[in-house]
Amino acid sequence: MCFGFAGTFICLGLRKSASHKGSSMKRLWGKRFEKEPAALAEIFTSGRDVRGTPSADERLIPYDLWGSRAHVVMLAEKGILPRKEARALIKGLKEIEKSWRKGNFKLDPTKEDVHSNVEDWLIKKYGIEVGGRLHTARSRNDQIALDMRLFLRDCALDFISELASLVKVLNENAQKQRDIIVPGYTHHQPAQVTTFGQVWLSFAEAFLRDTQRFRDWYTRFNYNPLGSMTGYSTSFPIDRNLTSRLLGFDGPCQNSLDPIQNRWEPEAEMAFAAVTMMNHLSILAQTLILFSTGEFGIMRLDDAYCSGSSMMPQKRNPDPLEVTKAKAAVAQGFLSGLLSIGKGLFFGYNRDTQWTKYLMMDLIDECLPAPRLMSEIVASLQINQSEAAALCQRGFIAAPDLLERIVQEWGGPFRKAKVAVEKAVKYSEAAGADRVSFPSLQRALNEEGLNLKVNERSVRAAQEPKDIVRRRKAIGGTSPQGVQKNILSVSHQIQLVSRYLAQKKDQQSVAKRRLVREEQNL
Repeated sequence: MCFGFAGTFICLGLRKSASHKGSSMKRLWGKRFEKEPAALAEIFTSGRDVRGTPSADERLIPYDLWGSRAHVVMLAEKGILPRKEARALIKGLKEIEKSWRKGNFKLDPTKEDVHSNVEDWLIKKYGIEVGGRLHTARSRNDQIALDMRLFLRDCALDFISELASLVKVLNENAQKQRDIIVPGYTHHQPAQVTTFGQVWLSFAEAFLRDTQRFRDWYTRFNYNPLGSMTGYSTSFPIDRNLTSRLLGFDGPCQNSLDPIQNRWEPEAEMAFAAVTMMNHLSILAQTLILFSTGEFGIMRLDDAYCSGSSMMPQKRNPDPLEVTKAKAAVAQGFLSGLLSIGKGLFFGYNRDTQWTKYLMMDLIDECLPAPRLMSEIVASLQINQSEAAALCQRGFIAAPDLLERIVQEWGGPFRKAKVAVEKAVKYSEAAGADRVSFPSLQRALNEEGLNLKVNERSVRAAQEPKDIVRRRKAIGGTSPQGVQKNILSVSHQIQLVSRYLAQKKDQQSVAKRRLVREEQNL
């Protein structure tokens, strides 16, 4: 289970988790459960208690190598670098990549960063006359801006892919549970009857907007900073359009200073998209936590997404959902840090921006697994339909719909009818009822001077939950037809997202194939 280059740590963590299966170490809980914890839930929940993170530049190795290969090809094409030396550098860069994929290329901390490590390896391999030419017409300023742009670009596609999968699960749940009634809430109090179909779709719509934010990020920042040098360009006759094509960008950044002095901006904008996504996940998590409590009893979380207690034998704790809420808060802190770094810069390069890399990678570690984990949790939920239906008979939850029926069918003016129903709720509650009774409503209508043709049967029918949800036929409403239209709309949006992902991945694949051809022609 991996998330591409952007999620290398997550992928490695899951493999490490799997290797513990059958070992002698035992948890302090578990015999109360029928299932072992899901692998992703275990990694997600344990955080850094017993696992660390790799150095930041380890994640950038494949991107730095890609950028260097494109740079060498361009230097050779422009006659800045002799082709013989270019072929040697390309061979060396490919050798480094092969070694890295086998886990053998390690960064030396005495060499400061990934750029220095790569260049030092080439100098040792080919001598300074060849290896020392790699940095021609390039600065570490534009190197790291490029590496982070490539890294974040993959992260954006990973986020979009994971969110699309979550939306698909929510849409499938909405289809299967379209007509299951459930109480809706405002202020944590019963408000109006709805259906699980509408509830799941409300979250699907939010996560679709999240995919759009990441797509907007990709459109805005898929431009090439390579060639900006220190920020003030170069006298070498470089071809930034060529490197842009070889790296899958839509073109070069039009001002060489801009991507260097605003290195915090792509990071902060992606962080905002991730924070908004995490807020949506946090709202869903809190909803599932409350609905799965004994007090609500509307749903049951699968054992694989609960944990126990080191002391209390009965516990089934929704830890992954609680951790989702915590990570939403932590992500907001990362965003605040990125914005704060950006606001204090003098124009040009500032070393402050190095720390945007750490904040961004930490944010991705915390947030990228969250949509997939939520997909697994939602897909495995068990719904208690009878308890959900029972809650729809309590707390005068049908009172708003009774009010609408009085106005629509019996001709009462809204404001007077509202007062009458409020009184009817009060009188019914005093009599120990959970819904508005006919005598209470008749008394309230008389007090308000409303002479309406209301009978006991119609008052009772107006408060039947299944009839209530069927009557809401406006776009976005709870009627079966309305929910089905929403389901079809979401399905169409999922297809569009899938096409978008395919197009962007193909754009990168085309760029890599073009790079290989250019290298072969050296």
